[in-house]
Amino acid sequence: MHSSQSQISPCNKKCIMDPVTNYCRGCFRTIEEIIQWSHSPADERDQIMREAELRKSKIKKNRFLS
Repeated sequence: MHSSQSQISPCNKKCIMDPVTNYCRGCFRTIEEIIQWSHSPADERDQIMREAELRKSKIKKNRFLS
């Protein structure tokens, strides 16, 4: 991901924290990541986005297999 893309919030206005995973069901970030987003440098935002994408893929794969 390019750093310029990391400036855009991944929030998609589907903010519901999943009580099992502790991730937002809309963007797959933790509450800590959501709170820190606007204060994080671009490289940290890039890392958060990569981790959120991995979480999303893993959760969707697990749901498909269930």
